[in-house]
Amino acid sequence: CAAVLSCFVFDEKAADDAAPRLPEELMRPLEVLKDKARRVATVQAESKLEVDVTEFVAKFKTGLMALTLRWCRGAKFSELVAAKDGTKEKGKTDLYEGSIIRCIRRLEELVSELSSVCKVVGNVQLSDKFAAASTLMKRDIIFAASLYLEA
Repeated sequence: CAAVLSCFVFDEKAADDAAPRLPEELMRPLEVLKDKARRVATVQAESKLEVDVTEFVAKFKTGLMALTLRWCRGAKFSELVAAKDGTKEKGKTDLYEGSIIRCIRRLEELVSELSSVCKVVGNVQLSDKFAAASTLMKRDIIFAASLYLEA
């Protein structure tokens, strides 16, 4: 669920080839998300709100989906980012490290809030799923207290 939710927090203006190709398991959830976004935009347009349906759907960027999935499955940060010397290995991204850290931190905040909301409305099972996703994200250098350590 965290990989799909990354579309809500990822706002980088990256080239289409900056993100690794999406795994097959993320294609169907992405299509569902886009269908729901299309429906929301259509209802907004029918309600006389100015909205371009295509532009609205395009705001859900997929550049962090595969990376988030790999991160939640235990990949090391160094396995996710490409070397800055122009070479790019399969499955790595050209996104700046700081952007990845910022987006995953924002994503974890979103997932934690969704967990709390689910608990309040009485859906404990969904709350537990979001809490588990939050736990999977909160590790390693992305959630270090400071990247500047004193000796």
